[in-house]
Amino acid sequence: MSPTFAALMALLLPSAALAQGYNREDIVRGLCQKDGCDEFVIVEKKPVAEKPDGALYSTRVRAFHASHQGRVDRGEENGFVYCSPTKPAILATQEGQPPTAFLLAPYSQDPAYEQRKSTNLYALYFALCHGLEAGKAAGRDRQGVARSFNYRVSLTQPKTVTLKRVEDIFDPPPGG
Repeated sequence: MSPTFAALMALLLPSAALAQGYNREDIVRGLCQKDGCDEFVIVEKKPVAEKPDGALYSTRVRAFHASHQGRVDRGEENGFVYCSPTKPAILATQEGQPPTAFLLAPYSQDPAYEQRKSTNLYALYFALCHGLEAGKAAGRDRQGVARSFNYRVSLTQPKTVTLKRVEDIFDPPPGG
């Protein structure tokens, strides 16, 4: 084996091991339970529109479930995120259905067991809007992360709203 080839292999092998490893830097961990943890990787984020209060992006995310048996790929999902310090939202779209907006309330005082149910949404939102480290931190402390980015959300509880089109996220939500 030539010295150049050996040097190249030494550089590539750690990268390949990292790509398959448990602690990949590009993975954000969401909710963990007895059977393992939900994880995701941001595949793509593209700007759609911007208003004074926030920016709307189309997104593509790959989901995984990690456990002691390994990491299982759960496929990719397309959606949207509205990065706003006053009206943060994750938007889901399905063919033939109107978009659904999950309006986040990071300062919610819901019981811990209720807050755990939405851990993935907060981890995903903050990763998409503020970077992977913010997403990883939000999986553990959504209120602290929201405070660190000066969020001023008036909702006291998360809310699900059906929209006619994705861009309607810029308008005030019905009833609030």
